[in-house]
Amino acid sequence: MKKTPTSVQDYLSIAHRRFWWLVVPAVAITLGVFFGSLRLPRQYRSEATIMIEPQKVPSNYVQPTIAIDVTDRLQAIRQEIMSRARLRKIIADFELYHSKPGKMVGDEVVEQMRKDINVEVVTNQLSGDRAKTVAAFRISYVGSNPGLVQKVTRNLASLFIEENLKDREQESEGTTDFLDGQLEKTRQSLQEQEKNIEVFKSVHAGELPEQQGAGFQMIAQLQSLLQTNSDAITRAQQQRAYLASVLESMRMNQTPQSMKTSLQLQLDAKNAELLHAEQKYQPSHPDIRKLTDEIAALKKEVDEEKAGNVDTKNGASADQVQVQVAELDKEIEHRNTRQIEIERNIQVLQSRISKLPQVEQQLAELTRDYETSKISYQGLLSKRNNSSVAAEMERRAQGEQFRILDPASYPDKPFKPNLGQIDMVGLLAGLFVGCGLALLVELADSTMNSERDLAYCTGVPVLACIPHVKDKKEERQAMLRRWLMVAATAATLVLTVLLAYLQRGAIVTGLGWKI
Repeated sequence: MKKTPTSVQDYLSIAHRRFWWLVVPAVAITLGVFFGSLRLPRQYRSEATIMIEPQKVPSNYVQPTIAIDVTDRLQAIRQEIMSRARLRKIIADFELYHSKPGKMVGDEVVEQMRKDINVEVVTNQLSGDRAKTVAAFRISYVGSNPGLVQKVTRNLASLFIEENLKDREQESEGTTDFLDGQLEKTRQSLQEQEKNIEVFKSVHAGELPEQQGAGFQMIAQLQSLLQTNSDAITRAQQQRAYLASVLESMRMNQTPQSMKTSLQLQLDAKNAELLHAEQKYQPSHPDIRKLTDEIAALKKEVDEEKAGNVDTKNGASADQVQVQVAELDKEIEHRNTRQIEIERNIQVLQSRISKLPQVEQQLAELTRDYETSKISYQGLLSKRNNSSVAAEMERRAQGEQFRILDPASYPDKPFKPNLGQIDMVGLLAGLFVGCGLALLVELADSTMNSERDLAYCTGVPVLACIPHVKDKKEERQAMLRRWLMVAATAATLVLTVLLAYLQRGAIVTGLGWKI
């Protein structure tokens, strides 16, 4: 058994002796991996960056009605675009996955496209603040055709922008419609409450809190009128009693000197009224002035009567007294009726005032509900107006929107496979296999190649070495082997160059070179 190699010199010697066992597998595997990798399907990735622009109109002037966060909205839009119906339409429009090996149908194609699409959020962290905000997002698509991949990515970016505009407009209009419905319900409720308050006030007219002062004032006026009417009844009754006694005296044939004429009786009655009025009113009161004028006129007539024929006046005065008594009876009856009417009105007003606390409580409940509904209606109206303005802002694309920052790129170099890494792995694998074969062949060969192998196997020290002297035949065989090796190497190089030329397109695109 030969000695196991332990030094670098041993391994270099093995490499020299087993050169072709080392080189041929390494070159074959490397070239095989290189040209084999050129047959692998290329995958290209196109990427577009979309920036999220904030609302153009300051939020102090127009409050947006979109309450959902931009991250959640972006996720919702992604789910919408990644739906089966949307992806099938894109696949049909661009005729995708028809060249895929194997047959994929239905949901398999949709699922494959979902894997090929990637949406990455780009956050922006402000200095001094740990909170991160979404500033942009990237959309990428992977496919086998670079031009088609760019078109699909461009279409996906457009779908994201259109879907965002449509969703924001629909949410704003939906908010406006909802507020319109609530506003109409509140308006109807408000009208019903206004009608209830109106009916309540009409039913309880005179019993309302704002009519309390007027009610007390009317009661005071009616009580004053009642007192005046009562005083007038008293005066009329006194005057009637006096006239009745005069009439009775006249019927008993009393002397004319002891009797007073009708004018004198009227004068006495007016004097009595004036005396009663002076107790209640000031001298400048219109009633006192009127009574004073009437008394002066009656005094004048009494003086004229005294200057005339007394017998004739006395004869006519009995009839006049009887007429006056009848008039006083009518006046007393009328004033009694008026007295009852005034007392009834006072009772009605007092009854209304007594109901005032209960009516006030009921009215307060109706008014409180009305004011609450009114405040709610005004709040809804303000929100509806703001929502309408926000919806108009969204229709004019003045709200938060998506804008393409970097359009879909054209992929010059395949995204995968990475030919450089594959070729490096092939080279390392070839070297490993070559080294392994050379080592195995060396270990399987029992030939003594050096004095150290002989000394290791026999245990006897080597004193001298006789070099091998080749004859002409061996030299010719060695020369032939060298030429064969050179020819094989040249053929390999020519074949490699020819294959590389034939696969130049695949090599250039695979490595991302530009010619």
